Amino acid sequence: MTYDTTPAPGRRSFLSRLLAAGAAIGMGAPRAVQALAPVRPDTTADDPWTTRLTGTQRVVFHSHLASDGIALRWAQTYLDTQKSAYGLTDADSGVVIGLNGRAIGLLFNDAIWGKYPIGETLQMPGARNANTALVAQLVARGVIILACNNSIRAAGQRFLPEAQRGDAALRTAFSDDVRANLLPGVEVVPAMIVTLQQAQDRGCRYIYGGG
Repeated sequence: MTYDTTPAPGRRSFLSRLLAAGAAIGMGAPRAVQALAPVRPDTTADDPWTTRLTGTQRVVFHSHLASDGIALRWAQTYLDTQKSAYGLTDADSGVVIGLNGRAIGLLFNDAIWGKYPIGETLQMPGARNANTALVAQLVARGVIILACNNSIRAAGQRFLPEAQRGDAALRTAFSDDVRANLLPGVEVVPAMIVTLQQAQDRGCRYIYGGG
């Protein structure tokens, strides 16, 4: 059995009018669906550190807890392993360390550690920052080390003696003291949550280095 698929005169007239109307509003003939172009980062909103991110092996180590400095040590292990096992140089890697919350205490110098109970708060006893030399080594190897400004602003509520935490003036003074006494090479970023997005937009694999 066969069927006549030729449109009836009335239907032909309707289709002709429909196609004409479509052309008038820009519909035209159907076109193949094109793949969406990849979303590129908005470079107008870049933080300064992004211009220093080079290398093809990119990773960001992040933590909001001190965890005995695991995020710092893992960055060192990453670079060492890339060199010893894969023959890559430090320049082949783009390594970022982003710390917020209590973890920013790992980036305070000895003046802050001796003046406030930083070690006690981080459960890392001592009046000196045991990570000072490691941070210097990482900076020398091209690692980008970032501290969250939001966490610095709130740091007094974490690191001041408990009796002083309710005093807004003391909290502000503590934040100012911290900014002036970060370890050399550490850069402050507005918000770590944005920094992590920027890092991943630029090809960094995310690794959480905390407990």
